[in-house]
Amino acid sequence: MPERGRTPRGQRESESDARPRVKHSMRKSPYLVSLVLLLAATALTILNIYTADLVRVKIRSPAPAAFETKYGLYQRCTRAIPLPKHLQPAQPLLGPVDAPVDHKDPHHPWGPVKRGPWECESFPTRSECAQFGESFCVLWSSAGYAAQLALVPCLFAVVSLLFIFLHRGQRTARARARRKQWKLVSGAMLVHCIMQAASVALIVHAFWSDERFQRGARLARSFWFGVAAAFVSGIAFGFLTFTGMAARRGEPWAAGRSAKQARRHKRTNSGRVVTVPEGTRIPPSQIVTVGEVVAAAEQDAAEVDEHTSLLAASNGGPAGGGIKRATDMA
Repeated sequence: MPERGRTPRGQRESESDARPRVKHSMRKSPYLVSLVLLLAATALTILNIYTADLVRVKIRSPAPAAFETKYGLYQRCTRAIPLPKHLQPAQPLLGPVDAPVDHKDPHHPWGPVKRGPWECESFPTRSECAQFGESFCVLWSSAGYAAQLALVPCLFAVVSLLFIFLHRGQRTARARARRKQWKLVSGAMLVHCIMQAASVALIVHAFWSDERFQRGARLARSFWFGVAAAFVSGIAFGFLTFTGMAARRGEPWAAGRSAKQARRHKRTNSGRVVTVPEGTRIPPSQIVTVGEVVAAAEQDAAEVDEHTSLLAASNGGPAGGGIKRATDMA
């Protein structure tokens, strides 16, 4: 037999199961931070795709010049660059010994080569794929496809966040949207992070395995744009997921007013949320949150009420013709 004055364990479990579970809302500030991070990740992804500067290679030619080539996901650009002075050809012996050489004159036959403009073309070409093998072309094209597909979840997440901020309607409907929408936004950010990381990994594999990148090659700014995009979206995913789970548990810093204690409402033994005079001490077992008060108001507005044969009269109201049930006074 259970000890006197204590509620049996099975009864406590049944009472806790009978008590409605409150679905707390979520603050707008986490969504605002996520929107900023998402826009940053989207901009970095676009720069990674359309800036032809993933890998840079400098090639020294026999002529008094060198050439620099930069590779993008879909373009390759090349330009001529001047050599350092100590690597330039010596003055011919047949010329006057004391005649000074004007290295600043672009028309001088032995002067430095002017830094030329970038000349771009599509990359990779079919001829290069046939010459160097199809494996490189598959890796490079797959990296481009992965980076482009990473933009799709970004656009989906932006639309979801704009729906949260621009949603119009009842207050409870807006709170419901904030309560549920974080899962979609967080999932979209995770997909973007995975796709962008896959694109970066393919570029790194091609950089270390292809022979054209063996000497004088380095990873350039467009590559780091892709790394930063994956990093930012990963941070946004972790931040929004952590905040959403905290709001679901009822943490006030994440859920806002919906998780704060209601000072003028309590839950009666019948399970209803009723108003109490200001300054009334509420027992810990009867404390409710602001979210429960809002949920109870929605329930009353929808005319969802409890009726039992012991507490309800024939007309549907409380027994005895009053306005409150007996258990509402507990």
